[in-house]
Amino acid sequence: MANNRNTTASKGIFASIEANGVKEEKNVSVKEEKSEGVKEEKSKRSFNLRNSTIKKLQELKVFVYSNPDITYAEIVDEAIDRLYEARKGKNDV
Repeated sequence: MANNRNTTASKGIFASIEANGVKEEKNVSVKEEKSEGVKEEKSKRSFNLRNSTIKKLQELKVFVYSNPDITYAEIVDEAIDRLYEARKGKNDV
């Protein structure tokens, strides 16, 4: 039994090369490293937060930070760093 399906639809990017003679490129945005060239390992964790805490986190993102591209993870990371330094400083005295 012969396969009569049209296979040109599955060529994808190669179809545009044959038609135009030019390879189409997709727009790829690269996020800038925020840690000034120092890459740190990241781990995924899951935590349960109170609704009031989530609301505060959302308010921080929208109203406090001027950078609209900041992530919740960056805000939480900064908050934990500040709390850690504050508590560590109190214990050293």
